[in-house]
Amino acid sequence: MSEIEQTAHCAHCGAELPPSHIGPCPSCGQEGKHINVSIQETINITSSLHWETRREYYQKHKGATVAVIAITVISPFIGLALVGPLGIIAGLALDCIAYYLGPKAATKIIEITKGNA
Repeated sequence: MSEIEQTAHCAHCGAELPPSHIGPCPSCGQEGKHINVSIQETINITSSLHWETRREYYQKHKGATVAVIAITVISPFIGLALVGPLGIIAGLALDCIAYYLGPKAATKIIEITKGNA
């Protein structure tokens, strides 16, 4: 909220006049006035701080990694040993197992911490 205060004085004798006064001074008869205006204002300032930290890393699972590597190395030899449709089915079955174990071998972890001040 702002407060405005106006005062006026005769430029010659210093007599107090209303700010809206027009014409000669009632005290000395001369023309001219000084007007003083003061404004008082209150301003409120607030601030806030929000922050976020992220930590990203891969969590490795040794058992799943070893299983995927073993399946990858062994599956061609099983396909070679089991010739024909049985070898194809065994190779596809091992590939499906490796496909589902692969993401478990290394999992991406994202830790998010948020705060305010």
